[in-house]
This record gives sequence, C-alpha cells and structure tokens, in this order.
Amino acid sequence: MARAAPPLQPRGRFSPRLPPILPPRNGTRPRRWSVARDRIRLIETLVLSGPNLWSYRPCVWMRIDLGKYEETPTDRIPGFHDRLVRLLPGLSEHHCSEGREGGFLFRVREGTWLGHVAEHVAIQIQNRIGIPVSFGRTRVTKVPGVYNLVYEMEEERVGVKAGKLALDVVEACAEDEVGDLDLEERLDDLKRLREKAALGPSTRSIVEKAEARGIPYIRMNDKSFVILGSGVHQKRIQATIASTTSFLGVEIAGDKDLTKRLLGDAGIPVPKGYVVEDEEDAADVARKLGWPVVVKPLDASHGRGILTNIRDEEELRAAYREARKHREEVIVERFLEGVDFRFVVVAGKFICAAQRVPAFVVGDGKKTIEELVVETNKDPRRGIGHEKVLTKIELDELSVAFLSRKGLTPKSVPAAGETVAVKSTANLSTGGISRDVTDLVHPSNIEMAERIARIVGLDIAGIDVVAPTVEKPIGDVNGGVVEVNAAPGFRMHTHPTEGMPRDVAGAVVDMLFPPGAPTRIPIVSVTGTNGKTTTTRLIAHVARQAGHKVGLTTTEAVYVGSEEVMRGDCTGPSSARVVLRDPTVTFAALETARGGMLRFGLGYDWANVGVVTNIAADHLGLRDIDTLDDLAKLKSLVTERVFPDGVAVFNAEDAYAPYMAGRTKARVALFSLDPGNELLRSHVASGGLGAVMDRHDTLCLYRSTLRIPLVHARQIPITFDGRARFNIANALAAALACFASGIDLDDIRGGLTTFHPSPFQAPGRANVYEFRDFKLMIDYCHNPHAMATVAPFLSSMTRERLVVVMNAPGDRRNEDYAEMGRLAAPHFDHVVLRDDEDLRGRQPGEVAGLLREALLANGMAPEAVEFAKNEPEAVRRAISLARKDDLVAVFADRIGKVAALVDFERQKESRGEAAAR
Repeated sequence: MARAAPPLQPRGRFSPRLPPILPPRNGTRPRRWSVARDRIRLIETLVLSGPNLWSYRPCVWMRIDLGKYEETPTDRIPGFHDRLVRLLPGLSEHHCSEGREGGFLFRVREGTWLGHVAEHVAIQIQNRIGIPVSFGRTRVTKVPGVYNLVYEMEEERVGVKAGKLALDVVEACAEDEVGDLDLEERLDDLKRLREKAALGPSTRSIVEKAEARGIPYIRMNDKSFVILGSGVHQKRIQATIASTTSFLGVEIAGDKDLTKRLLGDAGIPVPKGYVVEDEEDAADVARKLGWPVVVKPLDASHGRGILTNIRDEEELRAAYREARKHREEVIVERFLEGVDFRFVVVAGKFICAAQRVPAFVVGDGKKTIEELVVETNKDPRRGIGHEKVLTKIELDELSVAFLSRKGLTPKSVPAAGETVAVKSTANLSTGGISRDVTDLVHPSNIEMAERIARIVGLDIAGIDVVAPTVEKPIGDVNGGVVEVNAAPGFRMHTHPTEGMPRDVAGAVVDMLFPPGAPTRIPIVSVTGTNGKTTTTRLIAHVARQAGHKVGLTTTEAVYVGSEEVMRGDCTGPSSARVVLRDPTVTFAALETARGGMLRFGLGYDWANVGVVTNIAADHLGLRDIDTLDDLAKLKSLVTERVFPDGVAVFNAEDAYAPYMAGRTKARVALFSLDPGNELLRSHVASGGLGAVMDRHDTLCLYRSTLRIPLVHARQIPITFDGRARFNIANALAAALACFASGIDLDDIRGGLTTFHPSPFQAPGRANVYEFRDFKLMIDYCHNPHAMATVAPFLSSMTRERLVVVMNAPGDRRNEDYAEMGRLAAPHFDHVVLRDDEDLRGRQPGEVAGLLREALLANGMAPEAVEFAKNEPEAVRRAISLARKDDLVAVFADRIGKVAALVDFERQKESRGEAAAR
C-alpha cells in the first residue's frame, strides 16, 4: 500500500478547476458538502501518463488546499476514523509508513492530515472497482495548507474521478455528512466508466503479454486500437485483429453465407442454410430445411440477434424481426444438436478450445428465475461487461422470449437442482461460462481447424463448432462448423470458468514478434539546462549520416527524416509519441525538457541512451522546483529510465554528475572539455566510457583505456574554429551518445564535420547572417548559465563593437536577471532591450527594466542601453546601429519570426545596392 518517501514534485495533464459543484440528481438540490469547497479546494489536476518524478507508474497529481482543516488533523475530528472505516473497510489493509497491515488506520487514529487521508482513499476507491493500484504520496508545499497529492492510476478519466470522489469522502467524514454521499452509487458510476474506458479483456491480454516481453505499446483511441512496438518495428492490433490480418479474410468471415460455401466446398461439415429476403422467404426456407432452425444476422458478433432451436413459424417470424434489427441480411440454417465449442487458431496453428455454456440458473424449489439470476450475479467473479472474468446475467427481452418458448417466465420457480438456461446463445458477454477442452480435441478436428483458418485467410481465427463432443471427428457425430470469427474473444480461454487457462495472447504476440525479432527502435533522450537542442539535433544528424530515418523532437518542431511534421515547442511526451508511433522511423532523437516531464511525465518507457548536458539555474521557483537539487532530481529521470544495458551520459564538469550517475542502473559515460578532469580520468581508468577534448584540441572517445581520436575541434563547424567551447561540449556529448547507440566511428566523424550552425540544421543556435559591412548572429541565450559561455564567445568573434538585442523570459527569478546583467556587461558595447511576446506574468517593461539596472550596475553607460517596444523593432534598431565590422547578436524569443525579419532586411540591403548601381 502507499508508503512515505522524501518530498518529490508533480507532472501530468494541466486541468485547472473551479471548486466543483455536482449537478442535482433526480431534481434534488446539490449536496451541501459538494458545494462547500471553501473547506477542501481542488486547485489543479495533472495526469502523469508516463514515468515521472513521483513514480515510474502512471499517476494523478492534484494540488489541494485543505482550508480550515490545515489546523485540524484526524485525531481532532470526532468520529472521523469510524466513519471512514464504515465507508471503506478495505483501508484496514493499507500499510502506510508503519510498514504493516493496519498501519494507515493507526496513523488516522494517532492524527494525520486530510491530504494524506485523501491519497489512501483515492487508492482504495480504485481498488474497490477492481483496479490494482497501490502507490501514493502526499507532500506539503511552500504555501501553508496546500499539498501535492499523488496516487497511482490505471486509466486517466477513472483516476481523476477517483481523486475527486476521495476528496468528497474525506470531507463528508470530516463534516459528519456521510449520509449524503451516495458512495455505492458513485462507485457503480466509476465501474461503468472504467468498463467503457478500459481495454477489452482480449486486447488487454495481448498488451499484458507484450509488456511481459518488454514490448512497448501506445493506445491510440478509447477503444481497442493499440500499437505494439515502436517506429519501423511496430505492429498494430484492434481487439484481436492484427495489422498482419488479411482484410479479405476479415471480409469473408463477416459474410456467414460465403464462409459456409467456401468451407462446404472444401469438405468441411457445415449446417445447410440460406440468406433470406423477408419473413415469408424465411418461413419457406425453414420448412425446406426442416425444424428446428437457427436465425441470425449475416454479420454479427457477441451473439447479437441470434436465436437458436426455433421450432415453429411464429417463433421464426419473431426471430427474423429481431435479427433484422442488427443487419438487413438474415440467414436461416439448420439447427445442429450438440454443445457449443470455440477453437482458436493463430498463425496457422491450433492453440486452444473451449466449451461455451449459455447463461443459466439452478433452481432450489423456492426462488423464481428472476431471483435466481440475482443470486447468481452475486458471484464475485461476475461483473459489469468485461470488468471481471464472468459477466452478470441480464434478463432482457430476448431472455423473456427465450423462456416463453419453454413455457416459462421470470416469475417461474424451477425445481430443486433443475438447470434453466436463460439465454439461447453461449456467449460470455451475455453471462455464459466456459470450460477448457483443449486437451480433449481429436487430432482430426485440430487439422480441420487449421485448414479452416487457411481457407478463410485469417491469421487469428475463432472457429465455432456445434457437436455432441470434440473427442471424435465432428463429421462422425453429426456436428458442424457454424461460424468463423475474425476477431475472436480470448476471455473464455485466458480465464475459463473451469479448466486450465491457455496462453492464446502469447501466441499472438509470438506471431507478431517472433522470438529474437526487434520490437523497439533506438531512443536517445537528451535533457539539461543548456545545449540540449543543439546536442539532440547533432545526434539526429549523425544518425542520418549512418542511414537511419530519424524521428527528431526539438523546441521548434518534430521532424521525420528531413520533413517537419509538427511545429511548436515539441519537447514533451506527446511529441515523443508522434515519433515513436511513426512506422517509417528507425531512430529517435528526443529533446526532453523539464516542462513536459513535470506536467505529463516521459513519452516513452525506456531509452537506450540518456544524456544530461548540464544542471544550472533556470526555471527555478516554478512548480516546486526551487533549488538546483530539485532540478537535478527532475532531470535525472531521463537517465533513470535508460535500460540497464544502455548508457547514461553526464558532464564530468557538472557538480551534479556523481549524484545523477548514482540514480541510474545504466552504464555511465562522462565527457569533459578538460583532459585533466579527475572524475573523468578515474572513470576511464576503471574501465568506463568517456569523451574529452585533449590538449591538442582533438575530440577523443575512451573505451576503458583505449583512446579513439575523432576529429579536431576546428573541423566541427558549430565550434566556430574552436572558439565556441559550449558547442565543443555539445559535440562530445553527441559523439558519446551516438557511439553508445552503435553508430560507426566513420559516421560519427562525418556527422560532426558536416553539421553547420545554419538556420536549417540548427535554427536559432548561433546562426550567422552576412550583411554588407557587418554580421548578425541569432541565438537562444536566455539564462545566466548560457550567458556565461555565450558572452565571451561573442566577444571573441567581434572585430569592432558588439551590439546585442536581449531579454529573458518573465517566469525567471529577479536574481536571474541580475546575474545575466552582471555576466553580459563586460562584453557588450550596446544593448537594445525588449519584451517577449509572452510576458509570463510580468508587467510590460518589467524584465527589461531589471536587466537595465543590472547592466548599469555592472559598468555599462546609460546611453549604451536602450529600449524597444517589441522584438521586431529591437532587431531593426540594432541593425540600424551597426557599423563596419560590428557584430549584432540577437537573443531571440520567436526564432522563426526573427530569422524571417533578418532575411528581409538583408534582401532590402541587396535591393538598395542594386538600385544604386
């Protein structure tokens, strides 16, 4: 059950809410406890669908305000413990930090906060509706009375609703308003929502088998469409139809008349039958075939519209009308005496067989059929829909009609021990049961089933047989094949009511991914404070050189191959999934930023290589990431989720490298610009993987003590003849990541020497534009750590003055602006300050004013610092100030817009020169 842990931080889907007010039920007024969110207020909800800071499992994160209850722990609320236990007795099994059963309720008696109680209640509510979750955390924030509440979930909508219901339960217990809660009714609502939202049992069984084999999956809709595997290695399933399944085979199986003719022509015993035009035609066919008969839609599933053992014309006409509700075309065929069996064939091989028994009750001589159904449905194995291994029986109109054919009604009282079928079809979805008979099937029936699958053209086939027994050839016992199903249900085989479970789902997974076949594409995930975009783009470039079709996510866009497929800040999990579900991609290079990790979690389960470029002050103070320790813990998630046989790459010059390396189970690789770095030297000496720029400025890889020279720093275009040391560091990180990914050394060398700081290969990263008398560079320097490296580099590039357009995002701390000004002032000759388009909570001119104060405080003259009202105006002003041999640097907010403006200004200059000539 939920256990205590050190404070952590949130992430997931953003869903701010006003205090919820439940709609009236049955015309009554809303419940008082549901309206009074002045007591416990839900501030924000996030769904963390991937591995996250709190847990590697999917979670819901809620920020809640306890209001007046912040001063009232549970031991000060009379009767709270007893009311809570009466509502949810299963809480007695929760261990909590006590480490024993009953530990949580001990904490409640001794006194704990209501946020902690809500965590356990959210878990128990999900347990009550059959969801086996156990993880939870509740942690205080900097704001008094406000807590981060995190708990494990299985499905998003159900998980969120469980948390909201938990808050209502806790508040009702605190206010002694349990009588108004209607908990059982709301739990039933949750059960129905889960049934609607969850994968069906057959799809779920395949997904679980795939997971057990380490195969990732992505659910594509709220039905049963799932991608197994990633990139070019993926396969797809829709329920039990696979991407390998023949469309023509599905069409044939859907046409029951065509299926029977094909099977009959092949010598397979099938009941004689015909497609009929209307009721009169149906009656004529029935008389011709001889009673009893079966009436069913030409294409239906789960027994819908099928009526069997029809013995007279009145029944037949009613059955025809019922079948027409499901399909215009109806088939009438001879009724076969016997029991119902289902054979399953996968990849041409017989896998299993089950006997299906229609829903029934057993009389006791006292209760009516109606009452016996209620008793039968109390079986804990029965649930709503596919919730459990058996489905509850429903006495619907078809059941009443079926009973009436036997002279019975729901009010009839069967004799003691008498078995009464209440459904005409043997489907588990209508309350039937199953018995495994795999080991009893006669070899000739096995061969027949395998032939049938090939005749119809299905790689996953469910074959319905009616016969007295399957222990003899069905043709010898007057049995026959009545249907072939293209999407057979697996529940009767994976969870038979009687007999041995069969691994039919495993057979499907083995068919889609034979043992040893690849299931994943290589994933390299890159995070860090600065340099992650350039490093990720460089990795992608090298992988393309090696012949890969690369899926790339960056702060600007998502790319597949050389094509941009999505534009925007694409460093979160949804962008990663765009790449991983693309069937043409053979290699994924994912820039992974803090925002996506905090709000949603990672977009993948495991990577092959994880890279952390550096840890420095940026975005601190946002979403409870207040210190560098917090930031390092968050960023290390990328390297924690690297396969144990993968590689985690760290900057040996970063103070947090040892801490983060200690949190991963992957092999560690280190890089450094300093060949004398002690951490790197000891790591390599002990057999580790490393990369360094040696004393001759050559980039080298080290595998243990083996030195592998790559290229000279000056041969790498993004280093600007070796002056951009930050890009040398990025190149070392990229080279290590590519080497760890199995890319050949020659491809790494070729990639490093052909990656240019151009708007096409590295947009917004040191892009240089040539004007007639001066140069202009666009870069994305936006925090103190970046300024510390970029400002000296720009100075080294300048022959005359350095004119800079700058600002910083509005969600940084005031001390960050002061530090940026301190670092910039010694290097810049003239600065044009401007606002970002998105002020991020600041007032117009506020950030620019703080930067100006810092620049002046560190020695810049007042006349050397000026304001522009927006970014385009600032760029034009800087260009107008430029003199011969000056360098204009634009630290861009909207990189694409700035690049377009600079191109326009260059063209305008060229047109002016042409006109002058």
